[in-house]
Amino acid sequence: MGCYHCGDKIIGKPISKEDKDFCCSGCLTVYEILSDNGLDKFYEFNEQSGVKPDNEGNAKYTALDVPEIFDDFVEFQNDEIYMVTFFLPAIHCSSCIYLLENLQKLNPDIVESEANFTARTLALTVKKSRKLSQVASLLESIGYKPELRRGKENKSSYDKKLLLQLGVAGFAFGNVMLWSFPEYLGLDDMFENFRNFSAYLTLLVAIPVLLYSASGYFISAYTAIRTKQLNLDIPVAIGILVLFTKSSSSILMQEGASYMDSFTGFVFFLLVGKWFQSKTYRNMSFDNDPKAYFPLGVHRINQITKEEEVVKIESLEKDDILKIFNEEIIPCDAELTSKKAVIDTSFITGEANLATLKYGDKIYAGSKLIGSAIEVKALSTTNRSKFASIWNKSAKTTKSIVQNRENILSKYFLIIVGVLSVAAAIIWAFIDPSRILEIVTAILVVACPCALAISFPFVYGNALRKLGKSGLYFRNSHEIQKMNKVNHIVFDKTGTLTKDRIEGVNYEGEELSSQLMGELFALTRQSTHPYSKSITKFLEDKVDHVDAITEYNEVSGQGVEAKTANGDKIRLGNAKFTNAQKKFDESGSYLSINDKVIGFFKFQSQLREGIIEEINRLQKDYKVTLLSGDQSTDEALFTDLEQPIAMHFNLSPTDKKNHIIQFNESGDVVAFIGDGLNDSEALEEAELGISVSEDEFRFTPKCDAIIESEKIKNLKQFFKFGLHAKRVLRICMYFSLTYNTFGITFAFLGYVTPLFAAILMPISSITIVLLSTFLIQPYRLK
Repeated sequence: MGCYHCGDKIIGKPISKEDKDFCCSGCLTVYEILSDNGLDKFYEFNEQSGVKPDNEGNAKYTALDVPEIFDDFVEFQNDEIYMVTFFLPAIHCSSCIYLLENLQKLNPDIVESEANFTARTLALTVKKSRKLSQVASLLESIGYKPELRRGKENKSSYDKKLLLQLGVAGFAFGNVMLWSFPEYLGLDDMFENFRNFSAYLTLLVAIPVLLYSASGYFISAYTAIRTKQLNLDIPVAIGILVLFTKSSSSILMQEGASYMDSFTGFVFFLLVGKWFQSKTYRNMSFDNDPKAYFPLGVHRINQITKEEEVVKIESLEKDDILKIFNEEIIPCDAELTSKKAVIDTSFITGEANLATLKYGDKIYAGSKLIGSAIEVKALSTTNRSKFASIWNKSAKTTKSIVQNRENILSKYFLIIVGVLSVAAAIIWAFIDPSRILEIVTAILVVACPCALAISFPFVYGNALRKLGKSGLYFRNSHEIQKMNKVNHIVFDKTGTLTKDRIEGVNYEGEELSSQLMGELFALTRQSTHPYSKSITKFLEDKVDHVDAITEYNEVSGQGVEAKTANGDKIRLGNAKFTNAQKKFDESGSYLSINDKVIGFFKFQSQLREGIIEEINRLQKDYKVTLLSGDQSTDEALFTDLEQPIAMHFNLSPTDKKNHIIQFNESGDVVAFIGDGLNDSEALEEAELGISVSEDEFRFTPKCDAIIESEKIKNLKQFFKFGLHAKRVLRICMYFSLTYNTFGITFAFLGYVTPLFAAILMPISSITIVLLSTFLIQPYRLK
């Protein structure tokens, strides 16, 4: 009888599953991985074609090198690197994040690593020379075993193990309390034989608690010491080990159960706290749960009518045909069905990189199209979380959780606790040496840097969700802090303060033929600039067909151009771009054919509702400036302001960027609000860049936040809420510091037992969660 996976002869009793026999657990694990990833046909091509793993302990990771599984796991790959995200259930404190974000020190083939504390995920960029199985093995070797089940609720296995550990500790704690009951009543001297017998029973049930229930703390502590780091589990592991050692020695010397009830109860309540933390982080995974409020859609070709329709990206199905326009992000992994395309992958890799693809090539989700519109076939489904991930990867200053001052405080807090523990041991050596163990353990346990560490993610996580539901979508919770620093607000005009699609469009010039209108419509509909969109709307009722164009190109801040089917070069943009000799005073776009201007589209800008009132409110607390690429004639739109603001016109995108640099050099902290694609340079240069979104399919990774166009009139309220979130963070921090000060003081004085300290520890974290939620969510935003 041969192994179903590798074909080797089975010696002894086989390992069976689903009527299939395996020679070892390694082959069984590889079979399970293949089956879970829908690759059952692997065995249909050639029975018993699998390779027996060299190391059974890492067999499940060896399966990651199977090409089909590798392609399923990685999010992006080229000739040099690949990117993958693992779910690591062992992430539980700020020190974990520090270690995981410095993996390149352990292995130079890891180019970059970014951990998400609340979601317990690790995004890795790895050199192609390093196998994915080796990366997974490295993570397990340092105590962060990755969860590999794809397409399922991958957190269930971790929760199952945690609940089993909790059950073992709870069973032992209950029975130890029961067997120690005579000792509590002072009857142990009357029943010495029973006392000794029950003490041995408590030792028997305590051993699984030490080896199984508390194993996670020892692994984490060992990993921290091995990598020369400091984390919360080191003092906890010491407390557990010392309690067990002391109690065991007392039992073996027939002195009773000693601290075994405290030991089992200690581990039990620690695990209760860990379980609560796990449940809370899952339910409040702010940075990776934008589905409820992050607006995104895409153009899809209806397979029946063959017409374009805009749908939410969650509605996409495999094999859907999508229409992608210039500067738009490809929403899912796709196959190019047009002849060729120029793709920018900088939002994925973080480096400027243009690639020319041909028909049939694969395009990864998050790539940006440069040039003419294309059609692609969806290879997978997608969701808004994918876009949130792309947005975060493009961050220029996004900080990890351990980089803020609250978590630096948590790190040094452990050092302070260690010093206090040594001081307590020395002092109690003179007062009552028999209580040294109890006092030191209580100090180590009651001190809770977790309460400090979770203050920031929970306060600003709640704020992130609150703002998102009100129409302001931040890249992540760290960006919200920037609102509190801003003292100068700079606005773009067109598409920001004015309506995105201008109603008053007039054309002056040579009469437009039906063919030219079709070509012009095909040109403008590929651009996201407000002027192009206004012309598209102006033409949509006048064209009866859309003519094909090629060699589409958009020059930011200047215009768009393309070639028509008969070879004519058509341009639409400013005077310089179209070589216009006669210039108009009004804001608008020139139309030229083969470098000859034949007409001019004149726009009558209209401010959005409530803009004048909002600028008046903002001027009471902030400097306000307007930067515009249009003519100064639009200055008349702002005559109703209570106080005039600084206004600069006829600016290119680079000019706007230079103005922001000047403001920064003068000491101002600038928030720039503008059109995402056309003002990307200014958005990047500002301390806080906010992109205005009018269309649900416009996505702009080069900004810190996206605001719905109709919500600009609430900007002052949003900044005021940012200050409220800062006050709530201070409240949570003060509570954490107060709790630790009193807790450590009473433990130092001998008024807190280790068991009571283990109960207090999760309560402090629960209090932070409740405070951050109930002080943020009831706040009223318009």
